[in-house]
Order: sequence, then structure tokens, then C-alpha cells
Amino acid sequence: MKKINLALLLILVLAALLRFVALDKYPAGLNADEASIGYNAYSLLETGRDEHGNPWPLVFRSFDDYKPAGYFYMILPFVKLLGLNIWAVRLPSALLGIASVYLIYLLAKELIPKGKSKVKGISPVGIGLLSALLLTISPWHLHFSRGGWEVNAATFFMALSIYLFVKALQKPKLFIYTSLSVIIALYTYHSTRLLMPLVLLSLSIIYFKQLKQLFISKNKFLIASILLGLILIIPLGRQMLSSQNQSRFQGVSIFADQGPLWQALELRRGYQGPPIIARLFYNKYFFYTNRFLKNYLSHFSPHFLFLSGDEIARSKVPDMGQFYFVLAPFFFLGFLNLLKLDTKGKKVILAWFLISPLAAALTFQSPHALRSQNMVIPLTVIISLGIYQFFNWLRYKKIVFTIAIMLFVFALGFSFTCYLHRYYIAYPRQLPFAWEYGFDQVANYVKENQNKYDQIIISDRYDQPYIIMAFYLKYPPNKLQQEIKLEPRDKFGFSTVRRFGKFHFRPINWQEDKNLKNTLLIATQESVPDEKVDTIIPSPAGEPMFKIIINEK
Repeated sequence: MKKINLALLLILVLAALLRFVALDKYPAGLNADEASIGYNAYSLLETGRDEHGNPWPLVFRSFDDYKPAGYFYMILPFVKLLGLNIWAVRLPSALLGIASVYLIYLLAKELIPKGKSKVKGISPVGIGLLSALLLTISPWHLHFSRGGWEVNAATFFMALSIYLFVKALQKPKLFIYTSLSVIIALYTYHSTRLLMPLVLLSLSIIYFKQLKQLFISKNKFLIASILLGLILIIPLGRQMLSSQNQSRFQGVSIFADQGPLWQALELRRGYQGPPIIARLFYNKYFFYTNRFLKNYLSHFSPHFLFLSGDEIARSKVPDMGQFYFVLAPFFFLGFLNLLKLDTKGKKVILAWFLISPLAAALTFQSPHALRSQNMVIPLTVIISLGIYQFFNWLRYKKIVFTIAIMLFVFALGFSFTCYLHRYYIAYPRQLPFAWEYGFDQVANYVKENQNKYDQIIISDRYDQPYIIMAFYLKYPPNKLQQEIKLEPRDKFGFSTVRRFGKFHFRPINWQEDKNLKNTLLIATQESVPDEKVDTIIPSPAGEPMFKIIINEK
């Protein structure tokens, strides 16, 4: 037992180091969503209202994407204690990332117990420790633990809900905490609002007999937890039925893409057979279903999981999958062994694994590492099962076992080292725009010089520059609430702010803007004569990230 505790402690220490060290510097920059969460928490502390003047909301309007409130309120005490800075925004996610490492250890022990099975030699503790270690160094989990991501918090509370539910079957008083954990997950991230009910439904089916007995006995904790959940979910239900929430879904859903509809119409017009066949096979329902299934299955693709990962620059490091390539064989081996288990825990893992990409599959960007991030938990347990069973088969062949262990440790260690190099060195150099690198330096320049100019025009080449500048400048929230006005939504359902105070956010057009007097221009990719550039803010690779131009009186 002491060895197990020491091993788990060392894993948690490693998890903390990987998630805490240089947290304010890597990822290099601060993305607009992080800035929005941080600034709105700051605004609440200063004025009791968000950036748009809404008092203590349960959903934050932000860029008209109506972000769930959970993570905003989680960072409030950190902003209060640490001030408005990157540490305050990212630290809660990092802490929950470490907590998830411990939680996956508990989950694996609970869901893969010894019992009747076609698989011999299973050690729940061994698989739990291995799961914790793999999650500690997982590119998928590490990436989202180091940013101010709501999804990482939602993944923790979703996993905690499952663990507490299973434990509550033996200790019913835990149902109260299960209900609270579920509610927090639902109030933290959009995708969880679809996934969590499906997971709870699956758990209810898997453990139907135990739940039935608790209902028959009128267990007060189970009944109280259901009533508590229903009461706390009422505001969320009202918000989900609102026109704002529906508009947000329509902006990112597969139905926003008219491609499948036009494809169906084109094929129907060209079909020469019976009309009933054309209507049966060439209709929007068929083609949108096909798109959904394609999106869903893409999340199980080895290309996504082990080779290239997400295509969105903010959600991955270059040239890597969501998991290390060396783990691919163990995923397939683990999945086959999971099917052989004769436990209800197997059904929980399978249900969770299959449900996890559903929300992401409903959006036009797939596979999507962010919206399917909760998949990392069951997938890590499955891979750990495969690794454990592989070496369990070799344990009696000492020479082969030793060589296999050495090769595996070397391959995994090499993959992990490559990941660290790509994350800390290659990622900021190749994709500095992914995390909007350089705005802190722009803000420092502006702080020192803003009183010299009548207006400051900042390029909108990078996402939502207004909120990033408000964050770094600590712009007074009471002023911002009076000055900002969101533009009409774009085709994806997002809005932006074009100005507050003396700040303007738009493209720089040098032929027109060169005539502006007493103006500070901050350009990015726009063409500006080199001799007119006063200061260059370089990217980590040394390329111009921002160009500062001064138009004198």
C-alpha cells in the first residue's frame, strides 16, 4: 500500500509540474475566450455586472456566443486574490486538471474491479495508476489543462458525477453530491448539456436494479438529490430554450452548412428513376444524417487520435495526434479486452466512450478536440487496460518482458519529449496567432503612450481584439459597460465590438489611414511602408506580429 501511495503521489507531483510551470507564458499569449472570462470576472468584482451591464448572469453574452457561467464564477476568487492576469484565468483549469489525474485513478479502480471475466490477471490498482500516469502526460488533457478552458472544468465535473453516482449506489448520501456535480457540469460548458443527460440515462439503465431497489425503499438521499437537481436546472432549462441559445446552436451546427441540402437537391434533379426513390434517398434528412455519422466516426479515426489531431490551431500542437502514436496498438488491444470484461463498469466505460463525441458531431467542425474533450477519460482507461494486459501476458517470459518494458518506456518517453519540444518551442514559433501572441506588449506600449493621441486604431486581424485589450489595460468596467456596442452577428453567430473610449478595432488601410492626424495605428498583416513603422513587436520566430505606426499632428 505504501508503494501504491508513493507512486500515486509521484504521478500527482508530475501532473502539477506539467500544469503549473510557466503557466502564464505557455500557451504563448492569451486567447479571446480566456480574456473574456477573466475580464467579465473582474467586471463582476468591480461593479457586480458583466461587460454588457448584466448583473450576476447565469449565462454571459460575451461575443453573442452566450457562454455558460460556471467557469466565470470559478475564477472569481482567483481574480480577487491574484488580480486580473493570466495566472488567475488559467489556474483553476490547471488545478482541476491535476484533480482529474487523481479522479481517473479512482474511476479505473471502481469501474474495472476483479470479477468474472475472460481476461485474467486484472489489477484495478495497476490500471488506475497507469491511467493516472497516461492522463498526466496526455497531449489532449495537458493542452486543455494549461489554458483557461471551460471544457476542462466540465470534463472534471462530468467524471466526478460518474464516480459519485457509482459510489452512491453503496453510500446513497453521495447522491446529493452527485446531483451538485452534475449541475456544475451543465452550467460550465455547452456540449455537456447534451452529453451529461445521455450519460445519466446510460448509468440508470446499467444500474437499473440497484436504483429500483432504492426507489422502492424510498431512499431519502436519492429522492432529495433528484428534487435538488430539478430545482437547480430550471434556470438552465429556460436559458436553453431561449432564442439566444438557439441562435448560437444554429451558428455552429451542421445545419448551418447548406452544402448537404444543395447536394440532395442537385442529385434529385439529375435522377432519372422513379420520383419516390429520389425523394427517399435524395433528401436533406438523409444527407444531414450522413454528415452527422461522418463527423461522429471521425472522432474514432486513428488519424485524429494518434497522427494529426484537431485541425484548429488553438486546440493542438503541430504534427501530433491527441494521443501518442506509440499508444495506438494498446488502444485496440484495450478495447478488445474491455469487451471481454463481465462487469457493469465495462458498460459505463463503453457508454461514456461512445457518447462523448455526440455533441461535437452535431457541429460543422469535426473532429473537434475541444467539444469532445471528455472522451480523453474513457479512452485513457481503455489504453491503460491494453498496456496492462499486454505486459501481463509477457510477465512469465522475463527476458522478453524486460526488453518489451524497456522499448515501451523508451518509445513513450521519446514521444513525450517530442511533445514537450513541440509545445514549448515549435508551437509558439509556428502558430503564434493561435493564442494571439503579442497583445500584452501592445498593451504595455499603449499604457505608456495613449495620452499622446486622440485615437488608437488596432487591427482586427486577430480574434476579438477589444476584449484582449480591455483585459491587459484593466479598462474600467463601469466605463466599458457604457461604451461598448456589439456589431450584428456574423454567419457563425458571433459578434464583436468595434470601439470603446479612444480605441477603434478595424482593418488598417494605409492609403486612407496615413492621413489621420494625432493617431496611433497598430497593424498586423496589413501592408504599411517600412519607413513609417515606429516599433515592431515580433513573434517568437522573429516575424513581425504587430507594427506600430505614429501619425503626428
